[in-house]
Formats: sequence, structure tokens, C-alpha cells
Amino acid sequence: MKKICGVLLLVLFLTSVPLAAGGAQRRLENPPKADLDLTELNSMMAYTGLFNIFTDPEAYVGKMIRLRGQFDCVKDEETGEQLCGVILTDAAACCAVGLDFVLKSDYEYPRDYPRIGEEITVMGRFELYRVGEDVFARLTDSDIL
Repeated sequence: MKKICGVLLLVLFLTSVPLAAGGAQRRLENPPKADLDLTELNSMMAYTGLFNIFTDPEAYVGKMIRLRGQFDCVKDEETGEQLCGVILTDAAACCAVGLDFVLKSDYEYPRDYPRIGEEITVMGRFELYRVGEDVFARLTDSDIL
């Protein structure tokens, strides 16, 4: 339950940030095959698919996941780290769920990142990680496609 609450809080935080300019982004030309490709689904099914991941996150650890949604990024004032995510909405655009991602180390913020609010496709390996006693999910070693 803490996992879902943490993710939902992050989504609310990310979606409350105003639009800001980003840099020119790189795009991976020949992406590897995804274990789960949510980009092949309509918006409602993609939203449901991502929400389903949060109901049993352990089943997805290590899987390559591809998803498309709205880019958002905020700076953690305590650590100085940029926290970036992709937000998916349901068909009515009344509900949103998001997933953090960490791009490969050769990406530089903001130069290689999209603009806040831009629709992007991202792919990375799903992992769970702890901050204190809280468990969070994200895509690691990710690329923008």
C-alpha cells in the first residue's frame, strides 16, 4: 500500500509543476524489444496496464517496459536530484498514473530531455527501490525513443 501511495503522491506532485523549457532531446533509433509494450494500447488500456503494474510490482521487476505519456520533471530540493517521470491519463483524462524513469548516464539534463508537458515514449528496466521504509518504482537505464 505504501508503494501505491508513494507513486500516487509523486504523480500529483509531478502534474502540479508548471511547464518549463527543455533542451533538444536525443532519440534511440533501434530500441531493444520490450517485455511489456504499453504503447501498443489505447490510452485507457495503457493507463490500466500501468496501474496494474502497481498492484503486483514484484512480478515486473527486471522487465523492459515501454510506455508513452506526458513528460514531467522536478528537482528534489533536499538532494538536488532531477526526478523525471512519464504520466499516463485515462480516456477521460480525469485520472492519471505515472512512473519515474532514470535515463542512461550519458544523458544530460536539460540538454537531452524533452520539454515539460511533451508527449514522449520511454523504455527502461522496471525496478523497486527504497527510500527509508518506503518502496518506490521506476524504470532504470532508460532511453527516450
